Amino acid sequence: MFRSLYSRLAITLFLLLCLVGLVLVQIIGRASLLYQQEVAQKLNRELAEHIVADHSLSAGQLLNQSALDRMFESMMVINPSIEVYLLDIYGRILAYNAPSGAVKRQRVSLSPIREFLADNTRFPLAGDDPRSLSGRKVFSAAAVPGQGYLYIVLGSERYQHIAAMIGDSYILYSAMAVVLVSLIVALAGGLSVFALLTRRLRRLGSVMRAYAADSTDSPVRYPADSPDEIDCLGRQFNVMADRISRQLADLKRADNTRREMVANISHDLRTPLTSLRGYLETLEIKREELHDQQRQDYLRVALRQARRLGRMVDELFELARLDAFEAIPFAEPFSLGELAQDVSQSFRLRAKQEKVRLEVRVHPDTPLVHGDIGMMQRVLENLLENGLRHTPAQGRLSVWVEPRADGVQVSVSNTGSAIRADEIERVFERFYQQDKSRHGNHGAGLGLAIVRRILELHGSAIQVNSNLEQGTAFRFFMVADVA
Repeated sequence: MFRSLYSRLAITLFLLLCLVGLVLVQIIGRASLLYQQEVAQKLNRELAEHIVADHSLSAGQLLNQSALDRMFESMMVINPSIEVYLLDIYGRILAYNAPSGAVKRQRVSLSPIREFLADNTRFPLAGDDPRSLSGRKVFSAAAVPGQGYLYIVLGSERYQHIAAMIGDSYILYSAMAVVLVSLIVALAGGLSVFALLTRRLRRLGSVMRAYAADSTDSPVRYPADSPDEIDCLGRQFNVMADRISRQLADLKRADNTRREMVANISHDLRTPLTSLRGYLETLEIKREELHDQQRQDYLRVALRQARRLGRMVDELFELARLDAFEAIPFAEPFSLGELAQDVSQSFRLRAKQEKVRLEVRVHPDTPLVHGDIGMMQRVLENLLENGLRHTPAQGRLSVWVEPRADGVQVSVSNTGSAIRADEIERVFERFYQQDKSRHGNHGAGLGLAIVRRILELHGSAIQVNSNLEQGTAFRFFMVADVA
C-alpha cells in the first residue's frame, strides 16, 4: 500500500506536519514563558524602589539592621514568592531573606541591574539567581543610598515550581490541542489536494495501460484541457502515441512493400533468367541441328535478356544506394536547361526509330539550380525512358524547362493513353508496372521510384497530370541557386 504515489505523499505530509507541530509546541512554550516573565517584571518594575522608599535601610554609612529585618519579615508575609537581597556597590550579597545555606553565590553581576535601571530597558531582563550558580531569573532592583542595591528575584523556587507545573500543563495541553487541530485540518486538506492531483495521474496511467493493451490503429488519447504539468504530460503522451501509431503504420506498409518487393523481384528476375537459360540450353542441345541464322537469333535474344537482367540488378543497387543517402552527396550549381538538352539529344535516335517526335523547349532566362548533376541526369533519363515506352508511334514526347518565381520547373509530357486516377500514386511504387503488355514495356518498375527518391534528396517532389485528351505529364520544381 506504500508503493503508490498518493500513499507516499500522504506519509510525507503527515511526517512534515508532525515535525512542524513539535516545533510549534516548543515555540509556544518558550513564548509563553517569556511572556509570563515579561508581565511579572513589568508589573513589579517599581517594587524595589517602593520598598527602598518605605524602609530606611541605612543610617548614614551604616546598615539599619532593624529596618532590614522588618522589611524581610513584611515581604515574607505580604509576598512569599519573592526573594530579597541587599547588595553592595560591587554586587556582593550583604543580606537576604532566604533560608541559611540556600544561597550559592557570594555576588551578583551588576550589568543586568544597571541595564534595568536605564530608561530604555527591554523586558524580560534576567539577572543572576543567587540560589543557583548558573541560573538566571527576572528581577526588580533599586539603588540604596550609601549601601548599594536592593535586588528582588521575582518568583522563589517554590513559587516557580508550582507555576511551572501549572504553566507547563496549560501550555502543553493548549499547544497540543492547537497543533492537533491544525495537523488534522492541514492533513485533510493536503490529502484532498493530493487526491485531486493524483486522480489525473491515475487517469493518465489508465490511458497508457489501455494504449498498451489496444491492438487497433487508432490510439487512445488523454483528454488534456489545462496548461499545468500533468496535462502537458498528457499532451506529450498523445503526441508520442500518434507518432508510434504512425511508425507502426509505416512499418506495416514497409513490411507489405518488402513482401511485395521480394515477390516482384522473384517474378521479374525469374522471367529473364528463365528465358536466358532456355535459349542457352537450346543452343547447347541443338547446336548441331541449328544453322547459323538460328544460332545468331538465339544468341541475340539471350543477350537481350541478359542485358535486361543486368539493368534490373543495376537499378536495384542504385535504389538501395539512394535509400542510404540522407543528403545530396555532390551538390553544385548547374544549368538544368543545358542538361535537359544533352539528355534529350541522346534519345533522339531511339525516338526516331520508334517514330516518336521528341521536342525540347528551354527558356533562355532559366536560372541555375543547385544539386547533383549526375543524379538529375538520371532523373531526366528515367522520365524520357518512361515517356518513350508509353508513347505510341506518331506520338509526341516533350521536355519543357521554364523559369518560375524562385526556381525552375521541368515538365516531361507525352501523348498516348492516360493513367487512371487510382494508379497515379502507384506509378512511383517500386516494381509497379501499369501495363506489362504495352509496347516496349520491359522495365522492372524501378525507374520512377528512383526519380522520386532523387528529387526527395533535392527537397523537391514530382507531380503527375494525366487525361485522355492531352496524355500524361510529369513535373518537378528545383529551387534556383542563390550563390
